[in-house]
Amino acid sequence: MKSAPSLLSLLDVKRLVQDTLDLVRIPSVTGNTAEVAQHYQRLLEEVGCRVERHEFYPGNPTLVATFGPPSEGKRLIFNGHMDVVPLPHTPAKIEGERLYGRGTCDMKGSLAAIIEVLRVIKQSDAKLNGQLMVIANSLHESPGGRGEDLLELTARYHYEADAVVVMEGASTECTVAQMGSATFRIDILREGEPSHQLHTPLGTPHPISVAAEVIQELDRRNAELAQQDIADIGTASYFVGSAHSGEFYNQMPNHACLDGVRRYGPEERFEEVERELRELLKPLADRNRIEIGVAMEKVRDGYRIDKDSPVVEAFVQAVQEISGQTVPKAGKKLVTDAGIFVNAWGIPALCHGPDQVSAHGETEFVEIRELERTAQVYLTFIGNYLGWSGGDADAAKG
Repeated sequence: MKSAPSLLSLLDVKRLVQDTLDLVRIPSVTGNTAEVAQHYQRLLEEVGCRVERHEFYPGNPTLVATFGPPSEGKRLIFNGHMDVVPLPHTPAKIEGERLYGRGTCDMKGSLAAIIEVLRVIKQSDAKLNGQLMVIANSLHESPGGRGEDLLELTARYHYEADAVVVMEGASTECTVAQMGSATFRIDILREGEPSHQLHTPLGTPHPISVAAEVIQELDRRNAELAQQDIADIGTASYFVGSAHSGEFYNQMPNHACLDGVRRYGPEERFEEVERELRELLKPLADRNRIEIGVAMEKVRDGYRIDKDSPVVEAFVQAVQEISGQTVPKAGKKLVTDAGIFVNAWGIPALCHGPDQVSAHGETEFVEIRELERTAQVYLTFIGNYLGWSGGDADAAKG
């Protein structure tokens, strides 16, 4: 059996880079991932996976791949999304030590990394004491996707597993909790049509003034939330990112709208925070004699896992072995699909992938070294947690 160093030495960075480029060059904006799913299914099958293809939503396949024979050992799931945000980007390219293109770090690079890991295991004589699965989903990036296909999968099927690695969201720490997230739109509407400022009856509710009151009320609530620390994460919040009203400088509008995001703790649920916002704004509507409508949509609920569990310890050890640095156990405010697995299947979910500093940016890129390091961490973690048949302690690190 090959030792840990020799397994890591089989990782081929050139293949990893090429797989990433091939995936990035296939358009896959949220809502239309059929072509990239077909290509990724072919990669999974080439490295020895048995692939189930579901299409709960037309044009947005969900792939469930199994690697290795049934085993009495543990089972690990690696999860990644194949869609990208609908932001334009220059064609994929290599420049220096970076790959540029939409999806390079978010998150086709991670999808390529687990393919390379499976390829190495297949090509070596190493035998896993356990089984691996890869689940690739299509409807991740909001607002176009909110995990609908993955939620449908977890509602229809229950794949037994000991842990999930969502292949994004953290590169230098171990995520043990995440915030829930929901987007909201607040519509402020008075009776009547827009009118000239001077022809508008005195006392008519002004939607812009009411919008300002709404923002002040959310700021007041934010100050309260800032005093309520959430372990490992920080504090919950409201954030208004867009405000709009009016079409002309002296025309009295009849409508104003605010768009934003609500981040809430892992112990809370979407229904609670939706009810809170409606109750928060009702007195404002009554006092101003104006309609205030709230439309809130869940992005993901949050979650928390046991930070002292064996899977967390094995993962922290793997990252430290590769990076040579201490890995803190921390909570995150960003949104991944990890909460879907924890809340639906009751299994711990970890997050790890290449640095995503440029995700959703005008120019998205991934460092080649980050891709290599990510693949090394995945391979090492698999060995640490599943082990290799035959009890080779060195290989179990590989």
